[in-house]
Amino acid sequence: MALLTIKNYIRNVAAAKLLGDRVALPIFATYHVTSYCNLACTYCEDYGLHKNKNRPDPWLQLADAKHVLRVIRTATENIVFTGGEPLLHKNIEELLAYAREIGFRTVNMITNAVLLPKKEGVLPHLTRLVISLDSLDTKAWDKVLGINKPGTAARIIANIEHYAKLQDKYGYNIAINCVVTPATVSMVRDVIDFCERNKLSFSLSPQGVNDHPHEGLVKMPEYRALVADVLAMKQTGRNVLGSAAYLSHMLDFEEFQCYPTVNMRVMENGDFIYPCRPIAEMADGRGGVACNLRSYDDFADALRHAVEQYGQPPEGCQSCFQQCFAEPSLFIDKPLRMLPELKSYMRSRKNVD
Repeated sequence: MALLTIKNYIRNVAAAKLLGDRVALPIFATYHVTSYCNLACTYCEDYGLHKNKNRPDPWLQLADAKHVLRVIRTATENIVFTGGEPLLHKNIEELLAYAREIGFRTVNMITNAVLLPKKEGVLPHLTRLVISLDSLDTKAWDKVLGINKPGTAARIIANIEHYAKLQDKYGYNIAINCVVTPATVSMVRDVIDFCERNKLSFSLSPQGVNDHPHEGLVKMPEYRALVADVLAMKQTGRNVLGSAAYLSHMLDFEEFQCYPTVNMRVMENGDFIYPCRPIAEMADGRGGVACNLRSYDDFADALRHAVEQYGQPPEGCQSCFQQCFAEPSLFIDKPLRMLPELKSYMRSRKNVD
């Protein structure tokens, strides 16, 4: 069983409800192994091909990166490798293999899939491969990808179809993450059909602007109808990622208390960002780079240092709608609503254990 995950979850709920403690133990970690990207998606506010020249060295040396992974493993058994584009990391295969070696139970990677044919060695080490796909209209999606290479969208779709057929062989699941923008909301249902034809999981993310949902999108009747339909799909057992509570949140953006450290965020140089990137980027004294994990052996010491430096995460902070922060926080804030999701998680872990 995933004992550490369950232990941390129970501790987080008890500490939050009984003590008002907003410093959650990590349930999973997101490791940005590089800030470099090979696309320039029009809605991406953090990364992109045109921003590479202003970035520092994109990755740690292998030995240092392995040390960071060992420190992360002291806190959680679930990790997400992302970027930028993680397949640009020259040692990505070795890092994924090492994550498995030191006992991570779930090893996920978020990618645009352009480089997958050259990096197939990552596949045996993955639990889930998350690939971005916003539209099957290749001309429209080429524009979203933001590079002057027509045909890139078609190549990504072909890659997805190919690697969907290898899911059983390697034991990973492909999840499609569809970013919904005002321009692409009408195209999302085709992506859902594509997922069902190819036996892929489907997840939905509204476009963000400065860490808030796009104003025009939230007010669109077409967007609300889409999210309502995806929620109905989830409730009838179709292959939709994201809890019912989170999908309801994307529909109404209801209030909740955020517990950002439930998703530990580590950058390409090993920096631990506390309590989360949106607050750290405000540079108002409530958060920032707490420390570098290369200087620690146990994450508990790094977290203690972060709290001493910046204090508890803000009370009542709920502006961030992103699934990586909102959903795990909802698991803590509304535990009774999340029980069905916890049971589903335990069932899914049996196949891994």
